[in-house]
Amino acid sequence: MIAVHARYRGRETRRADLVRRSAEALATLPGVGTFEEVGVEDIRAHVSGPVETVDLIMALLSDGNWAIGLGITQHGPAVFAATEAVGTRPAQVRVNVDKADVGTEARDIEATFALIAHVLAKRTVEGREATSLVRRGLNQNEAALELDISKQAMSQRLQAAGWQAEQAGWQLAVNLISWASSPQAQ
Repeated sequence: MIAVHARYRGRETRRADLVRRSAEALATLPGVGTFEEVGVEDIRAHVSGPVETVDLIMALLSDGNWAIGLGITQHGPAVFAATEAVGTRPAQVRVNVDKADVGTEARDIEATFALIAHVLAKRTVEGREATSLVRRGLNQNEAALELDISKQAMSQRLQAAGWQAEQAGWQLAVNLISWASSPQAQ
């Protein structure tokens, strides 16, 4: 079982409304369950698999205002493991894996998300526009047309935005979470 717990750490004055709207929006992502509101700043939900988990965490990291806990369990509710893991620093992912033979899985997943968060934090508005379009499935030519720029300018924006590093980090995070959540890893 996999769950994510997110704690809002931004400066919005109407926190409860922002957290509620965020929970509603995030719950529309494929494979993400209904979020439970835990207090004014905290939300948590079960997630169906590693791909969906990484997509959810990437959305939270892109905002930059959420401290994130990831719980991966074979025994017991993953939401409690996620709640135990969540920290206090924005754009930080902490991981709790319930394994009899504790290895480096949790730390490796945390390190991967730290690298991804660094790439996302350095991204310009133009870089966010470009990566958003290709993440939605457009190829570079289609995305360039959408932004009314040349294919070369689109390629440069993606390179400057760290698109290749994001994709490599995304795949690594999916692989690590898949391994940590598989029964054979126990």
